Amino acid sequence: MNEQNLPKNTKKEVKETAVPVVSNDPQEVNNDSPPKLKEDTGSKGKTNSNEASKSDIGNDSQSSIQDNGGASLASEPFIDLLYNQIESVIGGENPNQFLCLTLPGQALTAKDFAYDYKNNAEKGPMVEANESRLANKLFDPCRVTGGDNGMTLPYQYRSALDTLTPKLNEKIAKAKNQLRELLLTPYPYDFGDENTKSYTLQEVFYRLYDDYVAAERAWSEKQNKKKEALRKIYPDTSEENNIHYNNEYLQWYEAVARGESLELNEKRAKVLSVFSPNDMDILNGVLDSGSGAELEQAREILENIQRLTPDGGIVYPVKFNPTNWFELLNTSFIPSDLLDSPESLAMRLRNLSSRRITLSSQISNLTNLIDEEDRSKELEKNKNDAENARDALNKAQNELISSYGEGVKTVIDTAFTIAPIFSGGVPSSIISRLASGLKFDKNDQSVDSLVDKITAILSKNQKLQNDYITKSQQLSNVLLEEAINKNLMQLKQLLPPIQEQQERINTEIQEILEKMKVAQTVNSGKETESVQTPIVPEGFTQVLIDVAASQIDKESNNHSSASNSPYGASLWFAGYSGNKETNSSTFAELCHSQNTSVRVGMNVAKVGIEREWFNPGIFVLTKDMFNVSTSRVSPIKDYSEITEERLSDMSRSHILPCYPVAMLVAKDISIQVATSDQLSNTFSATMEEHVSHGGGFLLFSGAKSSSSSFGSSGIHTSSTDKSFNIKITTPQIIGYYLQATPADKSTIMDEISDDEMAAGFVTISKFVEDYKKLLQAMNKNNTEQQN
Repeated sequence: MNEQNLPKNTKKEVKETAVPVVSNDPQEVNNDSPPKLKEDTGSKGKTNSNEASKSDIGNDSQSSIQDNGGASLASEPFIDLLYNQIESVIGGENPNQFLCLTLPGQALTAKDFAYDYKNNAEKGPMVEANESRLANKLFDPCRVTGGDNGMTLPYQYRSALDTLTPKLNEKIAKAKNQLRELLLTPYPYDFGDENTKSYTLQEVFYRLYDDYVAAERAWSEKQNKKKEALRKIYPDTSEENNIHYNNEYLQWYEAVARGESLELNEKRAKVLSVFSPNDMDILNGVLDSGSGAELEQAREILENIQRLTPDGGIVYPVKFNPTNWFELLNTSFIPSDLLDSPESLAMRLRNLSSRRITLSSQISNLTNLIDEEDRSKELEKNKNDAENARDALNKAQNELISSYGEGVKTVIDTAFTIAPIFSGGVPSSIISRLASGLKFDKNDQSVDSLVDKITAILSKNQKLQNDYITKSQQLSNVLLEEAINKNLMQLKQLLPPIQEQQERINTEIQEILEKMKVAQTVNSGKETESVQTPIVPEGFTQVLIDVAASQIDKESNNHSSASNSPYGASLWFAGYSGNKETNSSTFAELCHSQNTSVRVGMNVAKVGIEREWFNPGIFVLTKDMFNVSTSRVSPIKDYSEITEERLSDMSRSHILPCYPVAMLVAKDISIQVATSDQLSNTFSATMEEHVSHGGGFLLFSGAKSSSSSFGSSGIHTSSTDKSFNIKITTPQIIGYYLQATPADKSTIMDEISDDEMAAGFVTISKFVEDYKKLLQAMNKNNTEQQN
């Protein structure tokens, strides 16, 4: 990532923790030697020593090398392979951190986080609120999850602080009171007025010490005044004048300094005769020591740092490293990379074409709201023209509809829409894609036969649909004009929304047709696409993975937020629509094919999260605290690394078992499903239909982001006979790095063990009772000494 505008201390932190080493060399994982996720071995990334030593963002990109140990993981679940590949190139060495992948990814929009950091401008309230929502959500302790658990770090942190209270140690209290007794010991003293009065040791010390400090200050002020007086005499700072200035100052200093020094030494000697200032500092340090004050300080910081939003919410500000992370979300794809194939574009036209025909039919029907004798000649003529055009179109389609069923009408409508842009006829591949998924009842019916018949109809009747659309729109305009002239309220209310939607649909259709022209030209003879990202920006690492499609529905053994289950079609669709019967059967067939592979390429980066108000170090001290709740902050057991056992232990209803310390951002995402055989049209059609609704794939979101530079969607598709390709321009968070909270060693209130009693720990009531006795004894002793 670009760090040219970061301060030095931020640069250092980014280099050490926030962003991984850049790798321009792709690290591709195949079925022979992918990375292995060992059981119960922690979640630390494996990078070579050269990579670790060159972690400066500004350095040239370095490729990472992974030791696979020669193991073959051809049967490992896809999600495990992807998890390990990311960890191997972007993980860390902290044994208490682990990556939690989120499914689907969370789409990001750069403008939601942008501010003028270059001129040290403050973040606006909306930016702070967006950052807080992004960074302070909490997740169940797991490696794969469907989203956050609904809790937030500030509230759980406060809850954890409220459940803890310091242990009260009777021995320490007695020892501190002995020091207080020393400081309050009666100490008669004569301060030079020949009147010895009774003071405490502390009072005498600080009065003498104040006199000494005041004398030092007076001597310093006297020197400064002399310097100012001499500078007025010698205002010129030339070398000659400076010599005179220094000589006169030295002469004065030698004349008065000795007397001043003797007076200072006398005052200091009086202080030391009573008590040493260093010893007093030691006593104050002891009296001020003791665990537990951190809890109240943390509560105060949390209370003071929160900011209210206009809608009544509370924002807890955070910082992201690097500071300019939001500038790096734009896609690296260029327009030619994002050209959808004509087949994919045709699938997007299906609903639009059918909707346009439906709206045209509604307009003709609305004409019947005006009695025939009340219609103008112009309106009647336009109505007849539109109906004749519709009848001609229906006549051309009816034979096929009667033979193949109503389902074929959508295919025909779309084919008629596309026909005008192809001088040599609509390509059969487009019609085949449109017809995929249709069910045929007769032996002589097939996609191929349907393609032939639709092609024949188009060659004879190519202009029929355009003629009907044109006549319908003319009728709409005349009908609205007549409704206005005759003040027909119903028509005036019903027609404008139809016209508005017609206009919007026409615009969308025209845009898709223009794209189809370009795609047909550019993609002609195009070689099979690669999932390798176009470039690897600074601060990002390229991740490439190649697996068999059969591994997609493999059950993962990784700890997840829900019960372990095969991902299957639900993972194909990023959890959006995996339960449809058609989808499930289509992808089950695909996954069982030995000749189908799935390739994924993307650029990923780690963005660190800082919170000045959050102090997890408090939980390291829980051994010296009581717990007033039945719930613990985190597991009581100590672990040296992240294992499945530890994740399971952390999941047992703890208040704050872990918290996010970094986000995993992915962009420039490419996915390819490839087969050595021909890819079925049903598969491609299902994928394209999903795309049209903004659905995601695998663990990636397909939501539109305003930071996407091209197109109206965040997903772009293309296909060949043997591959289906997806490019996702939406930058998104696909995971968080979570830090395990230190073990909660606190003792449940009033359950004090024999060892703790031997160490002097007592309950609150016992502590108060003993403390009162100590104070009463001390007051009695002071009274006796004064008398």
